[in-house]
Amino acid sequence: MHPLRRYAVPIFLPAVLFSTAEGCLMPVLPARAVELGADTALAGLVAGLLMIGQVVGDLPSSWVVARIGEQRTMLAAAGLAAVAIVAGGVLPGLPGLMLVVLVVGVAAAAFNLARHALLTEIVPVPYRARAMSVLGGTLRAGLFLGPLLVAPVVARWGTVSALWCAGALAVVLVALLVVLPDPGRRLAPEAAAPQQPERMPLWRTIRDARRVLLTMGAGIAAVQLLRSSRQVILPLWGTHLGLDPEAVAVIMGVAGGVDLALFYASGQIMDRFGRLWVVLPTLVGLALAHLALLPVREVWGLFAVGMLMSIANGLGSGIVMTLGADLAPRENPTAFLGAWRLAADAGSACSPLLLSALAALAGLGAAAVVMGALGLAGAWTLWRWTPHFLPPELSGRGRIRPRRTR
Repeated sequence: MHPLRRYAVPIFLPAVLFSTAEGCLMPVLPARAVELGADTALAGLVAGLLMIGQVVGDLPSSWVVARIGEQRTMLAAAGLAAVAIVAGGVLPGLPGLMLVVLVVGVAAAAFNLARHALLTEIVPVPYRARAMSVLGGTLRAGLFLGPLLVAPVVARWGTVSALWCAGALAVVLVALLVVLPDPGRRLAPEAAAPQQPERMPLWRTIRDARRVLLTMGAGIAAVQLLRSSRQVILPLWGTHLGLDPEAVAVIMGVAGGVDLALFYASGQIMDRFGRLWVVLPTLVGLALAHLALLPVREVWGLFAVGMLMSIANGLGSGIVMTLGADLAPRENPTAFLGAWRLAADAGSACSPLLLSALAALAGLGAAAVVMGALGLAGAWTLWRWTPHFLPPELSGRGRIRPRRTR
């Protein structure tokens, strides 16, 4: 049996259910907000509250996981998401919807951190990247399956039905987590997990890891910045060219399929050759794809750029979680992972705001150039600093200086 199969039901299946519930919500949130009286700008903010909630919840979630454990945190997060989503179908008015989306984002932060911390603790290092890539693939699968699941339902019963679908998936997830045994207790002995670490205060852990967070964290924020940007700039460029929404939707759908198909290859490359062999092609590829938008004037050019973005992004599946697990101190990994995810989620949350501001001030072409430049800067940062914090067998590049202990 493949070593990763033992994680399929206790870890990967719940992750697919949670991400599919998110995938049911994301396409309909702007339309639901407009139905409740929001204008276009406010509808965009409502959709963005999901990521803002994750940023808000990252650090508090590390405190929760450290005190009640990964399995209980996932159960609590799934329950909170289920209650919030069902409330979103009942509460009238736009403020209620905004509060619901924010709470779901906080629940997502807790759920994602708990499963990340769990895999960090129980998966042996030789299989770590592949496990994290599969975990990243669950997010892609959910965001791919969710819209397909909810589209015919919304067409028949309206946008509120998407909330009911997402809520039903969250309830199923809660039931599954109640039935399943704690994977941390069942699988840790097989993975030769370390003994219970000594807990340190959250802020002390962040202080001790500040050099890692300011260097590697900045690079990983650039990864998430460009990943989030591609989801916004492709449809914006299509609108700029005057393409039909249906054509842009087809491009995004095919791109999502390509992205999903590559997730396991990422883990194999990282485990065999090192982390830089994945993160550098991802960042450089996304940066060059943003720059390649400048000469695009027709649908086939946009399709080609969309494929390039998806290949680059798919090759980076799990890289954020893998590097976080590699860099996390053994004495208190959860607190570090909370700060690490905060840096990554901040990049995702800032991307639409930065892109919109640049497009308004200097045009969409200038926004693409700036995003491309930030991606190249992030690639240089990770190329420069990864060998300082990871040994050659993990980084994929020889040491520049002796490795420093934290």
